[in-house]
Amino acid sequence: MARTLTQQLPHDVALGAPRGVASGGAPLLLQRSDGDFIDAVLDEIASTEGRARLLATRAAARNQRQVLKLFQPIQRQHHLAMLEAWCDTPGTPRLDPARVESAGLVVRRVRRAGSATEEGWMRSRGRLRGWLPVQRIGGAARDPASQLRLHSGHTGVADIDHELVQLALQSEDTLLNEHVVPMFVAPPEVCKAAGKTVYYGIVPTVSGEQAETAPVFDEDNTFGSESADFRNHLVQALRGEAMEFPLDGETLNPAWTEAAEIATTLRPQGLSTDHWNRLHPGGGSRSSMQRFLRLLRQLDGEFNAFAGTSATAQALRLQLAAIALPLKLREGETVARTVNAEVFLRQAVQVLVQRDGQAARPEMPVRWPALPGHQASALRLALSRAVAERFVQLNPAPGRFDDPGAQYVVRAFVRLKPECGCPARIVWSDATEPFVIAPWFEGSGAPPVRIDLPDITAPGLLASLKPNVSFTVPPALQSLLGGNPKDLMEGKPPSGPGMTIGWICSFSIPIITLCAFIVLSIFLSLFDLIFKWMAFIKICIPFPKKGD
Repeated sequence: MARTLTQQLPHDVALGAPRGVASGGAPLLLQRSDGDFIDAVLDEIASTEGRARLLATRAAARNQRQVLKLFQPIQRQHHLAMLEAWCDTPGTPRLDPARVESAGLVVRRVRRAGSATEEGWMRSRGRLRGWLPVQRIGGAARDPASQLRLHSGHTGVADIDHELVQLALQSEDTLLNEHVVPMFVAPPEVCKAAGKTVYYGIVPTVSGEQAETAPVFDEDNTFGSESADFRNHLVQALRGEAMEFPLDGETLNPAWTEAAEIATTLRPQGLSTDHWNRLHPGGGSRSSMQRFLRLLRQLDGEFNAFAGTSATAQALRLQLAAIALPLKLREGETVARTVNAEVFLRQAVQVLVQRDGQAARPEMPVRWPALPGHQASALRLALSRAVAERFVQLNPAPGRFDDPGAQYVVRAFVRLKPECGCPARIVWSDATEPFVIAPWFEGSGAPPVRIDLPDITAPGLLASLKPNVSFTVPPALQSLLGGNPKDLMEGKPPSGPGMTIGWICSFSIPIITLCAFIVLSIFLSLFDLIFKWMAFIKICIPFPKKGD
């Protein structure tokens, strides 16, 4: 049933889906792919036949869990919320729009289907606060505008009301404003023809807004330092377990990375035959070198162990510095030598990961020792804190619709003008069925965008395809592209003196598109051997050629 409001006024107001189209106290959600969908919807609501067509466009797509699904504008689908307002008195006449000060809708996030807790997209004092529980503004039925909440329910005595406002302003939540999408009343002739007072508003499903709050790394506390997922993700050494190092006693060589990770039959330049035999595919040290490289990449990329300047990064480096890595005894040596793990790993990252030819090349230790339990736990805790900090650094503040698993509802409201000696008040609809927002890459059923490729066999085509886009190419890149293609494919640097002048290269966009299409078709066929996706992502049908 549609929602009814307080009974003290002569004419209570009810809100819900347009009667004769759908039932219920929530707005009707429509999914439209037509260009002028607002005009089309207003035309359809005005007649009995049109209302039948309107109902056929009700949002009905669902995901695999049978949750209602809305799409983004990039998928060429738009969603409209429609609401009817009527007087909840015998005969239920339509509401006079003159009684309405304003109308709007809010999109609220619900963590779990059926949860009574809703979150609104909030602002306060010029800051975008993000998703906050609606209890922070007094509940789901309070006015989303802070100024209207602040001055509601006053006594009418100026001094008392001033004190009440000052008292309310002591709470940081008092000035929270929930984002509202305006709803518009249908033109008078449409409302008259339909016999209804109808409001409509576009439901946003995409937003570039980002909250001014740090993103949450492990909100459910399932990836802590002692969790199985976190421990299993770490390479053995970082878990605190013993790990043998490859080529112990040898001086680190940047060519080790290429030899251990690239499936090539050619020995990399600068690599000895002995090292190549041990690191090439099938070599005895290849897997241990790959594991060592993973150790370096985790510390450098995931945990920012050496470039970070924060207290968290410094704490991680202290943990690494407390670990002594044994070095290989050389001929004639009797006293064991060790190297500080933090110093060695920092240099190893520069040589093997960053491939810095000017970096100092340390000696490879024999192993990473097994750590005592308390030291291993302390290292994992430092790593866990470092990756949480890294997550915040590399991830922007959370956007409005960034959570792919979130569910949302729409609520609509009208603000009624003061009448019959009573103050203005707000009337809310029920919430819609919870829905998710489809990811941008998912098909929505809309016809695909068509791009016409040039016919390369057409007479005079090439002469007509004049360059219409230019690229400014720096000297180093032009020198690389102007070299031997075979050397470029093998990763060899260009030979001879490099160019010292810049270039401007112009191309034809249709030819770029044609080349991209050919390359795409080739790679789709190659990757189809792995993914078996061709039947789903590429559909080609013949059509008759039009006469000249």
